[in-house]
Formats: sequence, C-alpha cells, structure tokens
Amino acid sequence: MKGFLDLPYRLPFARHYKEFDRGFYVDFPAQLKQMGRWFQEHGCRKTLDIGAMTGGCIEYISRLGIRMDGVQFSTDLKRLAEVQLRQAGITSTLYVSPVHDPVRLPSGLRYDGIVTLGWLNLPFSHRRLHRMLARIRRLLVPGGVFMFDFFDFKKVIIDPPVALRLDDRIVHVAHTERLGSVLRRYHLWISKGVDLRAEFSDLVDRRPETVRSLLTEVGLKVIQAEFLNLNYPRHFWLVRKP
Repeated sequence: MKGFLDLPYRLPFARHYKEFDRGFYVDFPAQLKQMGRWFQEHGCRKTLDIGAMTGGCIEYISRLGIRMDGVQFSTDLKRLAEVQLRQAGITSTLYVSPVHDPVRLPSGLRYDGIVTLGWLNLPFSHRRLHRMLARIRRLLVPGGVFMFDFFDFKKVIIDPPVALRLDDRIVHVAHTERLGSVLRRYHLWISKGVDLRAEFSDLVDRRPETVRSLLTEVGLKVIQAEFLNLNYPRHFWLVRKP
C-alpha cells in the first residue's frame, strides 16, 4: 500500500533492520527501561508487542519476568526473530499481520499490557485509526494498559540524504522531505549491484489533542504521558481500559 514500507520487512533486507532504522535504535534502551517500569508498576504479566521487528523488546521485557508475545509485519521477520529469541532462551508466540493492518490476530487473545512503537504516525485515516484502536481495546483485559509513542511536527527531525552499504551486496539510499502534514522518505534499494527497487514511506503529523480525542472515542483513558527528548523526540503515553 502507498506510504507503507514493505522491503525492509523482507529478506534479504530484513537482516539489516537495525542498521536501516538506526536513528531509532540509538536510544532505544532508554525507552525500553521506561516501558519495563510501566509494565511493572501496572502489574502486567502477559503482554504483546505490535511491530516486534528484531525481538529486542520481547527479550528485554521477558527478562523482567513478564511474558511478551509479538506481532511481526512479515513471515521473514518472524523467522529471524524466532531464531534470536530461541538463542536467548526466550519463550514467545509470534504472529504475522501486515504493517497496514497490524492487529489482524486470532480471536480469543487477551493481554493485560500492549505496546507499539512508531505505529501511530503511519498514514492511517481517522476511521482506520479508530477501528484499530478499538481492536486493541478488545485485546486488553479490564484494567489492561496500552503504551505507544508518536511525534508531532513541532519537533520533527528531518534526516539528511543518506547512502548506507548494509553488506557487500546491499546498498540503501534515502531522502526525506516534508510535504505539509506528511513526512515522506524515499527509499532506493540496490542489491547485487544491479537489482534496483524503490518505495516511499509516509509519516503523518499527530498532535496530542487529536490523539486524546481518538482515545476518548474508543474508551481508553490516558494515565501517563511523557515527552522523551531522544534522538527522535517523541511523546510516550500509557492508557488504560476501564
């Protein structure tokens, strides 16, 4: 779908996801610690990471004694994360759901804690966001909590053009520009020196007042709201299902 990435979630590119999204992973440990504290403070025992990617969040939270399952955006990511988690001795169930519909999960699942990072700024319409937040609410047990981050364009970071050699066979070239309320990043993937693939990703400006309104519509209450002054400055909120 237009505005949503696909190639970074598939082999051979998925093996290099941390390098591809290195601006986020620079200070990921700081956000992980906050996440772990909140899960512990709210007594969470069974949790879910929507967009588990490399499985690093699952590994960290599991070592706190909290069960965490994950949603991956492709079968390739799922297989890579399963290997990493197995090597780390972590037990977790991983599901696959596409990035443009990340909560397409089996019925009957329930969690007392859910987290997703980098998801709320994806180019969903208000109607789609409402529908997916309502699904997340249904996945939560009464009193369950949901954590997420998002950024607004008041403090947006526009990365300079970049060319990155991921290994001897893959090069990633990217350019970012702001188009009104959309931050668009153009991606060119070159593999084996001859195979060229291109796509673009969009991130949409989300203001706190808009996010609060959406949460109220689906019956989720904001309990904690922090602003993380990290490499990519962003809001980090925790909401609860009554």
